[in-house]
Amino acid sequence: MTATTLTHTPAETALITALDGATGWRAQLREATREQGLPTKRHELWKWSDLRRAANDIEAPGKLVVEGLDDAVLRPDDGARLNLVLTAKPGASAADTEIVVPAGHAVTLVEHYRAEAGALGNWHLKITLEPGARLDRICVAAAAPEGVFIASAEILLEPGAQLNQRTLDFGAKLSRMETHITHPGEGAEVDLGGVYLLAAGHHADTTTFVRHTGPGGQTRQLVKGAAAAHGHGVFQGKFIVDRIAQQTDARMTHRALMLDERAEIDAKPELEIYADDVQCAHGNALGAIDETALFYMRQRGLPASRARALLIESFLAEPLDGIAGETLRETLKGELRERLEALS
Repeated sequence: MTATTLTHTPAETALITALDGATGWRAQLREATREQGLPTKRHELWKWSDLRRAANDIEAPGKLVVEGLDDAVLRPDDGARLNLVLTAKPGASAADTEIVVPAGHAVTLVEHYRAEAGALGNWHLKITLEPGARLDRICVAAAAPEGVFIASAEILLEPGAQLNQRTLDFGAKLSRMETHITHPGEGAEVDLGGVYLLAAGHHADTTTFVRHTGPGGQTRQLVKGAAAAHGHGVFQGKFIVDRIAQQTDARMTHRALMLDERAEIDAKPELEIYADDVQCAHGNALGAIDETALFYMRQRGLPASRARALLIESFLAEPLDGIAGETLRETLKGELRERLEALS
């Protein structure tokens, strides 16, 4: 039986070329692209986000510019606030780094993802939280409508560590935030919150995996989204609870608004549980704007577009309330409000 030879697309060839001589994660990405190509809907984990198709107009290597990355970021001091701005220039590119939050330290990490038109950017971050460490991680994606940006993270918690992660995604031709978490139990806590708001032609994919490997851990996840006509939202969440991870308390919720009958939202929340003494649950709900509430707001003299924007904002804002810093929290809520006003 003759093996099928993969014919690379121009985007795949460009990414392979851009990663020539790479090491570590980027070398793995190069080899995976060389052997399998970019993911398509045939890949189970990408069945609603066809990366190969989204990158079909990319023909040359590009550059992923990372601002704010220095030695102080790789092992930050207690109380540090780290700011990374990642901009994918036209063409195919990738970058990665590793951050260790020392034992007992509390750190805030803010990442802004941007992709210019004609760009395919791949960003990978490996994070270790040592015992008793706390990380507040905030990721904001606002790429060009013809840009593609993939952000992935591997996060390992040690006993007593805390992760508070919030994502805000306004989509792109294809935007994907993927997070893989290894949760040790032993008093560690994970809180994941996400918001996506998608205009016409924008696609955002929130994919998370949390593996509970020890007893007594807690995980909370709340993702909310809204998509206008021809916007496409994707949520994939999976909690795995190993047999040893007794007394795990893990709860996952995804709720979304379809702002038009031509919007598309796909969701797949999953639990894979091997322990028998746990409290685990997941929920998923899709709906439309409450027309009764909209009617009463208009009765109070609000224009229809303003009333609509306020209703959507009140629905979406809840995950952002978990951002610890008031200034950053209000800044992101303000950005959400501006996008809603433009959408309405």
